[in-house]
Amino acid sequence: MAFTSLDGDTRTIVDCQICIVGFRPNETWRCAGVTPRSRAARAVPTPARAAGPYLDKATLVRVAADVADRDGWSKLTLSKVALEVNRHVTSLYAHVDGLDALRREVALLALDELADEVWKAALGRSREDALVAIAGVERAYARSHPGRNTAMATYARSDDEELRTRGLRLAEPIRATFRSFGLDDEQITLAHSVFSSALRGLVLAEITETFPFHDLDQTHEQLIGLFVVALATGSWPGKE
Repeated sequence: MAFTSLDGDTRTIVDCQICIVGFRPNETWRCAGVTPRSRAARAVPTPARAAGPYLDKATLVRVAADVADRDGWSKLTLSKVALEVNRHVTSLYAHVDGLDALRREVALLALDELADEVWKAALGRSREDALVAIAGVERAYARSHPGRNTAMATYARSDDEELRTRGLRLAEPIRATFRSFGLDDEQITLAHSVFSSALRGLVLAEITETFPFHDLDQTHEQLIGLFVVALATGSWPGKE
């Protein structure tokens, strides 16, 4: 490689370090093909995106659930979640196989969270007290977590045993409450279906503002009151 001294003399050397090179005392040589600007450009590395704190699967799923609550379940994407956790979207595949797998994890998380709340609400209660408490926490959870609530309502796989198991855990205190009214197993199954359908339909209409309720709180109370009256007075269909 050619080097040029400050007085114009030129020499050739094999190894160039792209820097000021001294060949003899009091002599300074510069690589003829490299300018100070190009040296600086080569010396400064391209800044890399700084990684955030350690990311585990549980944190990733909670962040995805929060995104669903904020932006809507239908608008949950891997790119949005990656942005929230300060990662490239491809790094998320270390934890989930894709968007559908992430949605499944959010649904499982929501089932666990709501089950915890329902169990706490039903603890030490029965009949009317338990039913009112359970309905209250289900409504509160859906209002606070609309994305999670939609995940539970819409993500269903008949062959997914884990989803089924989590759903059964959520159903246990509700079924126990109906049992405290004296219903048999068949009646409990039907009552649970009617109760959940009515309550979740009301909550969905509340969240989406698709019905002009006169008074939402009063509507909720009267809905639960209808169940309580029918169950407590023996007027529930099929109950003798």
